[in-house]
Amino acid sequence: MDFQTTEPFILKVDWDKVTYEFLIRIKPDADNTIVFGSGAGGFQEQPIGPPIFHRHSWMDEFEDTVIYYNDPTLYLGKLSLGWGQGELNRFYLQDIANILEIVFTKLKIDSKNVLFYGSSGGGFMSLILAGFVKGSTAFINNPQTNLIKWIPVPVNLVFDLSYPGLSREEVEEKFGERINVVKFFNHIKYVPNIYFLQNFACEFDVQNHLLPFISELGQLDKDTEVNQIIIDLYFDKKAGHAAVGKSETIEYIKK
Repeated sequence: MDFQTTEPFILKVDWDKVTYEFLIRIKPDADNTIVFGSGAGGFQEQPIGPPIFHRHSWMDEFEDTVIYYNDPTLYLGKLSLGWGQGELNRFYLQDIANILEIVFTKLKIDSKNVLFYGSSGGGFMSLILAGFVKGSTAFINNPQTNLIKWIPVPVNLVFDLSYPGLSREEVEEKFGERINVVKFFNHIKYVPNIYFLQNFACEFDVQNHLLPFISELGQLDKDTEVNQIIIDLYFDKKAGHAAVGKSETIEYIKK
């Protein structure tokens, strides 16, 4: 891979019959790199992809190197969101992390200067990726932290494609570290830097994702390395599960 351009470009990596796609805009002298994850939007009434690169129109708002990744799980069927699950014997988020680390090395990017951002399903993927890319930070807004506790229909669609023939209970038992963020952290014995922005007015998120996340962190194995975790609550009854707006999100990212 040779990255000489400062214009946005799409990097396609064909790896064992799976295509990984990244939208990249390089700022050679930038201090930081922002990696954006996408939420739902794979197949809607007016499909725009895949590949899906949510918030790509924000690119020019930053003086940093920005990278957007598509989740190849979306190619397995008509899915609006895939949570990077991949296949029985292949966790796509791990592959995405491996490719990103190669890109970071090529660009001489230190992982401590990498921020993974995402909301909802993109927040889930950002937490996992930050776990794989040691030293990086996850900034997440109203994320899922355990897919078993999310809305059943979209989750079951993914499970049927990624884990064919297995029941929800079997997926939870055999692949718990792929679908539960804290189980993943415990599995890799590492918790990344996390800035967890949560709308406290969204009761479903708080009861099913925020509070269990906090509780389960207290049950991690003692040999797990735990970095800084900040929980930032706001209250917006009208917004509910939706992420904070563009300008506010950009302000958070630039902090």
